[in-house]
Amino acid sequence: MRKLWQSIMVGALLIVCFSTTVLAVEITMHGTLKNETAYFISGEQRLDKMQNSIDFQPEAMLTERWEFRGRVLAWYDAAMDIEATNNTDLTGSIKDFYRTFSEIKEAYLLYGGDDFDLRLGQQQIVWGKTDGLRLLDIVNPLNMQEFLLDDFLDSRTGIVAARMNYYAYLNGKEHEFEFLIIPDAKVSAFAPQGARWAYAKPSIPAGVIPVFLQSNQPNGSVKTTEYGAVWRSNINGWDLSLNWFYGWKDNPVLNRKVQAGTLFITPTYKQMHTVGGSFSNAFGAIVLRSELAVNIKEAMSTTAAITETTAWNASLGLDYNQNNWRISPQFFIRHLQTWNATMLEDQNSGFVSLMLSTDYLNEKLKPEVIALLSGSDGSSMIRPKITYDWSDQITGRLGIDLFTGKSTSFFGQFDQNDRVYSEVEYTF
Repeated sequence: MRKLWQSIMVGALLIVCFSTTVLAVEITMHGTLKNETAYFISGEQRLDKMQNSIDFQPEAMLTERWEFRGRVLAWYDAAMDIEATNNTDLTGSIKDFYRTFSEIKEAYLLYGGDDFDLRLGQQQIVWGKTDGLRLLDIVNPLNMQEFLLDDFLDSRTGIVAARMNYYAYLNGKEHEFEFLIIPDAKVSAFAPQGARWAYAKPSIPAGVIPVFLQSNQPNGSVKTTEYGAVWRSNINGWDLSLNWFYGWKDNPVLNRKVQAGTLFITPTYKQMHTVGGSFSNAFGAIVLRSELAVNIKEAMSTTAAITETTAWNASLGLDYNQNNWRISPQFFIRHLQTWNATMLEDQNSGFVSLMLSTDYLNEKLKPEVIALLSGSDGSSMIRPKITYDWSDQITGRLGIDLFTGKSTSFFGQFDQNDRVYSEVEYTF
């Protein structure tokens, strides 16, 4: 199934490339060239990356109704050839993992009907209204090889999907209905074990030998297909949505079994239903927004076998925009409906985030800071940066990524990964 869809996408790309010899096709090409350089200022001080990337986005009008849209992201990280190889966090295999990257983020055909749109192919599908953490925005898995530091636009993995958006007028109001079928389900990708951006290893009892077994990632069969649906409308000034998604939990849970002094750990992926919705409204300079996502039969890691529970996730955010300032606090809560002491997650947890931004020099100079705090363990991630637009095409950035907390906490596990970074981006 996966090879079939890949062949279809390659075929679509070939059609776009060669169709100018047959049809009067209007083609546009744009994208960005970027250098991102980061240096660790805590732990072992060294280059984290010297990444040179191209983000290529072709578009083609095939007919009055049909369009092709694509996006390819690729990079080469020169830091992997500059920094010395070691036997801990920069082995040869870890260098190979980070040295080069390429991915088709989007490659789909868009049909624009009178009252519906149809998209077929590789695409990114964005749900929800939160910044920094995802509740409803779970359709595309993430590439987390740099934890949560990449922009979601870059870290979302493209998925092959059939997506239809139908627009109807009922009682004088527009309603949008979105339907998804994803035959080639994927899960999140993580940094390789031993890398500085890898998640901390699970705790192992003393005297027990751990053995990691192969995971059960979705294989593209009919049984692994994902489905989703959304209703959206604006009623009396309120932007509303109701969401449903049946798919895979993108992060694996760990099934543990002890036999004869050996702990067998199997990273396991499970399917679940997510139902919920969102709302937002503007009150002068203040925008109120919220999401609710209920994960039904969400798999949970325990000290032994996997168990399931219903997880309630909610967020509330405020955006204040006045005099070139944006102040945006957000509050996230998570509650496990059924819980016992063997679970490796607290029954109640949450996060608080705050974003502050402004601009100077006719919107050329843009300072910003984003901070996330875990209410469960007190750890935090703080990201101040400053952006300067040299021209309409050239942008520069300087920033710092800071982590605090105990080594066993969510953000604190990266406490030795504080870094400074620079970016130079050229848009064409």
